[in-house]
Amino acid sequence: MRPPHLADATASPGIDAPDEYLCTVRAARRAARLFFQTGTHLTPAQFRDQLFRDHCLRYKDGPVERRIRLDAFRQEYAATVGQIVVEEGRLRATT
Repeated sequence: MRPPHLADATASPGIDAPDEYLCTVRAARRAARLFFQTGTHLTPAQFRDQLFRDHCLRYKDGPVERRIRLDAFRQEYAATVGQIVVEEGRLRATT
């Protein structure tokens, strides 16, 4: 279960992304963590888009489903990157 302050960070208005596209949300979280763990030359947005394309290879979505999947992925990726940055900032502030 997500903390209350992050509950709205994963879904667009009217889209229940965590339930409908749970594997996409999980893939976005992994992608955000992987961005910080690798020495990539890509920007965060380029890295996100590349991993989203890789993730979508297994699905046969129509245009609407793909857009919903993209929105869910982008929102969760942004939320997770933000959470990592804040946690790292807190860690560095206490040392």
